Amino acid sequence: KMKNNKGFTLIELLVVVAIIGILAAVGTVAYTGYTASAKKSSAKSNHASAVKYIAAEDQKCNAQGGSAMGGELTCEGRTGADIVTAAVTALADFKNPFSASNSAVRGTDDASDSETGDQGYVNLVAAGNTITVTTCFDDSTDNDTADACNVAADKISNDIEVAE
Repeated sequence: KMKNNKGFTLIELLVVVAIIGILAAVGTVAYTGYTASAKKSSAKSNHASAVKYIAAEDQKCNAQGGSAMGGELTCEGRTGADIVTAAVTALADFKNPFSASNSAVRGTDDASDSETGDQGYVNLVAAGNTITVTTCFDDSTDNDTADACNVAADKISNDIEVAE
């Protein structure tokens, strides 16, 4: 009488476990690359949105007067520093993709986050009637300094000339 063995051999189970392990390793690497790319894209998008918003609100002040940035900015006698302060408040809902608990837009007096340096922050600096908007999107930690944005390719920067 023949014995009917139902089930898998140890070799078959080991092969399946090895294949699952290989697929998991490849998937983890692909997912990590995807999330890093998404964070960089988000930081670049925050930067572009902040630049457009500040320029548009300054033009609104030039055309209409009164106030701008949701009432945060008084157009009459405004300075670059006033615009930076109003923009930080008006854009507080922008989140830093590298540190989601923090707002992405900050003025010159905000301290750097100790874990991420300047990564993902839209930094606004006023010098007279020029506002410099700089965003770091490098997510590597292999740079020699604490600031991961010491290479021009790791960040984007725009100057906005505002009316006084």
